[in-house]
Amino acid sequence: MRVNEIAVEGLKSRPRPSRGFTLVELLVVIAIIGILVALLLPAVQAAREAARRNQCKNNLKQLALGCLLHEDTQKFLPSGGWSDYFNADANMGYGARQPGSWYFSVLPYIEEQATHDLNKGLNVYPAGNTAAKDATTQLHQSPVAIFNCPTRRIAKLYPIALTTLRLQSWVGALPAVVKGDYAANSGDAITGAGFDFSPNIFAMPQASDYPANIDSFKWTPTNDPKTAFYQTGVIYIRSEIAGKRITDGRSNTYLIGEKFLTPLMYESAEGTRRGYGDDEGAYVGYEWDNDRRAYNPNGSVDRETFQPRQDIAGTDNPNIYAFGSAHAGAMNMSMCDGSVHSLSYDIDSDVHRYLANRLDGETATMP
Repeated sequence: MRVNEIAVEGLKSRPRPSRGFTLVELLVVIAIIGILVALLLPAVQAAREAARRNQCKNNLKQLALGCLLHEDTQKFLPSGGWSDYFNADANMGYGARQPGSWYFSVLPYIEEQATHDLNKGLNVYPAGNTAAKDATTQLHQSPVAIFNCPTRRIAKLYPIALTTLRLQSWVGALPAVVKGDYAANSGDAITGAGFDFSPNIFAMPQASDYPANIDSFKWTPTNDPKTAFYQTGVIYIRSEIAGKRITDGRSNTYLIGEKFLTPLMYESAEGTRRGYGDDEGAYVGYEWDNDRRAYNPNGSVDRETFQPRQDIAGTDNPNIYAFGSAHAGAMNMSMCDGSVHSLSYDIDSDVHRYLANRLDGETATMP
């Protein structure tokens, strides 16, 4: 081998010094990664919200189908119950005699029969009945997954601020209970909660009258919307609405939708105006917690009050009448045919009222 070849061979075998990244190059790479993350994060968040919205829509679909199965069996949609003085009682059956909410009546039709029957066969009054107290406590502290919209909050127990129960009074003393994010359609309604009625309209039962003398009380007629209650929806005080009474058509009438709730009350409970729409739990009788309206025909409240609205973080809106949700742009609403639609917060107020009224002759369709 010649000398020059040996020299070249030596150069080939000599290891070259390694060269690392400079600080500038590292900073450039980090900046690029940051930009990519910033670009991808909104897309990821949007995808997650789309999944949550779809889950909420599925929850509402199951509740709507449960209501229709209830109608098939009982011959009417679930009733709205009595008032915030009374709560769910499996011994009182369905319809006008059931003091609890539509949430309670629909339980057997969403595969929650065992939950519904927890206090069946037990005397829920007086409060000293330990077995009934324990069973009813279990009822109010057994979360049901489809009662809550995942965009707003998960299915768990939430604080309570209820002190008005005349029956099952121990429920009001519980630290937390099951709550729902959906509300039934009461249509036009002068009252949004079953309390403080004139004696010639609604004689409020006392605990001592329960349950033997309940049927002797005078109740407002459930087949005439032009009463002091003026309930033109499908689920309200002691309602027993069958399909034939939804004269505007099932596909043109709201059934259940998401309810508005100020974000400050998501995890809290107050016996104040802003808290009244979510302070009592899913199974209390006819109340703002579980029933909402589209209009008040006596004109005492501005129509804008009943317009669907979005929960806006950082705001304190005490509205307890309106439908609404935590979703941007639109909320979910089910119709009496079981279908579920997106309802824009910008829906015309007249159209909103027509869709909530089952018998006004205005066959508005979901926009």
